[in-house]
Amino acid sequence: MEKKHSHSGHRGRLRRRFLEAGQDGLYDHELLELMLFYARPVVNTNNIAHSLMDSFGSLGKALSADRRSLSAVKGVGQSGSLFIRLMYDLGVSNLRTAHESERLSDRSRLCACLAEQFKGASARICNILCLSSRSELLSTVTLPMDKILDGEMTAKELAASVLKSGAASVCLGISHGSDLPLPLPDDLALTRLFGELLSAIGVGFTDCIICGGGSSFSMRGSGAFAF
Repeated sequence: MEKKHSHSGHRGRLRRRFLEAGQDGLYDHELLELMLFYARPVVNTNNIAHSLMDSFGSLGKALSADRRSLSAVKGVGQSGSLFIRLMYDLGVSNLRTAHESERLSDRSRLCACLAEQFKGASARICNILCLSSRSELLSTVTLPMDKILDGEMTAKELAASVLKSGAASVCLGISHGSDLPLPLPDDLALTRLFGELLSAIGVGFTDCIICGGGSSFSMRGSGAFAF
């Protein structure tokens, strides 16, 4: 007779709670625990989930951490880190494509689109919204700010990523994570860099929108940067 797993009752109860109430019915560490059921089927994932929360400080930061950092947490292992990254990347990919062909013709729509794309994202990443002449979202390019500002990605590579989409204009989105969306020197430097780049390749610059702390800040709308 097959021996019943010692945690099967707890796992069944947690699954039922999620099915009945969705993510709002579980604490953040329980969502991580539930996710890890499918990557670590024969270990107690409750302790691992608590370790992840202690290491990264929040559910969003744990989900968006890189595989090396995730694997360093006791109990996560290679399979756990791979599964977490896979779930996060699939979610980001889905959010990118959810707005494709949608007309983002005004500031409120652009802010809403970026706020949704940046859900759970860490700070210091930027999304390049490539828009058609009818303000339809053609594609989204996500890049780390540091990679651009430190010159790891050349102006030629940035230009190629925009031109490949066939964009008539671009809206730049910057994530501040849970911090307030107040422009920082690096935000202004990035905006200036994109302004010069897009002008050189003949692509319009719609706006630069900073998202963080549940709100957004439009540089064009505030007059914080001359477009």
